[in-house]
Amino acid sequence: MTLTAATRPPLPLIAPPAPAGRATARGPWLLGLLGAALLAGCGGGGGSGGSPPPPAPTPKGPLTVSVDPAVAGNALNVKINLAAGATGPVDITYSTVPTGTVTGDATGGDRCNSVGVDYIAATRATITVPAGASSVTVPITTCANTSFEPNERLDITTELEGRTTTNRVLIINTTAGGLNDTGATQCLNSGNALVACTATDLAGQDGTAGRDASALTNDSADGRAGFSFAAAAGGACVQDQVTGLFWDTTTAAAVTLAAGQALADAANAANRCGHTDWRLPTAAELMSLVDAGLTTGARIDPKLGTTTPVPSWTATAYAADTRANWVVDFGSGAVAFESATNPLAKPFATRLVAGTAATDADCDNATTPRYTDHGNGTVSDTRTGLMWMQCVDGLSGASCGAGSATSHASFGTALARATAVNADAAGAGKTYNDWRVPNRNELASLVNWRCSSPAIQRSRFPGTPSASVWTSSPATVAGLVWYVDFTDGNVGVSGSSGNRVLRLVRAGQ
Repeated sequence: MTLTAATRPPLPLIAPPAPAGRATARGPWLLGLLGAALLAGCGGGGGSGGSPPPPAPTPKGPLTVSVDPAVAGNALNVKINLAAGATGPVDITYSTVPTGTVTGDATGGDRCNSVGVDYIAATRATITVPAGASSVTVPITTCANTSFEPNERLDITTELEGRTTTNRVLIINTTAGGLNDTGATQCLNSGNALVACTATDLAGQDGTAGRDASALTNDSADGRAGFSFAAAAGGACVQDQVTGLFWDTTTAAAVTLAAGQALADAANAANRCGHTDWRLPTAAELMSLVDAGLTTGARIDPKLGTTTPVPSWTATAYAADTRANWVVDFGSGAVAFESATNPLAKPFATRLVAGTAATDADCDNATTPRYTDHGNGTVSDTRTGLMWMQCVDGLSGASCGAGSATSHASFGTALARATAVNADAAGAGKTYNDWRVPNRNELASLVNWRCSSPAIQRSRFPGTPSASVWTSSPATVAGLVWYVDFTDGNVGVSGSSGNRVLRLVRAGQ
């Protein structure tokens, strides 16, 4: 009979015993076959007696997060990236975290029409990175402003695989009422050369922050380096979109202060550009037009029309001698005082402004609504959105009467002091780690032009010395830096070496 696969008996797993006296070679062969079968059933051989475990899944984290500032009323787009080579699907948890409740801190809420809410808060929300994707974008809703507020910050945290990533982001507020930037876009290095701010070895300078440093607020179509002007009714006037003031684009010679005031009267009689509130600007208002980054011609944006590079009259009297008034020199950008009658017949001009002028409190008025004393050595300015150290560097105490004002010998040491204060947030930093040297316009905003020796609101900033103070703004000549002198309020340039005191600022940018 022929055996088929169906009828052939299976091979025995163990060989039957051999007849007595007969040797066999089949036993080792069957044992080998049995061993192979057993090894196959156990997954193969190897030094450990089994196959290696499957590889662990590639981690999706750590996450990297990138987020650019957003203008209030637009979305903050938070891009969350998985680890290199990783792809979804994966769920990520994210939250918005308020940074505080004082100047420069954004407030979260559940809707934008609620008073004081700057963004729609998210608490442990989940977003999914789709299959095959390596990133996902989370839009955070910010709320439009109806009145001026400073720029404000918040934190965004992301969580994955037990790791938390935190990023600080900025909401930029563009509603009119703030300070203009200075126009300074270059930086000094330690060798006193003017360089691109990305190439300097001295951190914390004017050109690295502010309106001119963000694409969201630096559009050359409406003005240079963060300035923003829009044509107003009548065609011969513009509105400053940052401060909200209306300016005449025509300037005229005015040998004396009285001649300048007569030009304002004539503009009102003519209803120029539909306004009958034309006047000479205050020193602070006129100074806000100075573009300190220009190197030739008048230091003012061309959108203001043709400007003669000479001093222009302001309506602000010189506190130490009321026969003099402050002028802003558009040839240099400096702010100084001159005799109102101009006995030397120097060339002067005017530039008229329309709108209500802000007023300063009395020098020693104990109740001034402009400034908020937080009781911890810091003071907030509601007009500018800035928070200041109440005392100049080196002084302390409720009346800034302890210690002595530190005289910083160079621009570099002044900038380095801000870094050192931030490194000691719990102590010198008053719980903050984002102090900086103020730019020229920020520091000048503290000048109270009604006061002298010192020219500042003394009840809120006691102990202020009548001295020159460092700014973070280099001039357009190598080795020169802008200063503000609180003896009387003059603003000028001097060398990057020289003893000046320092008052730090935070928020606002």
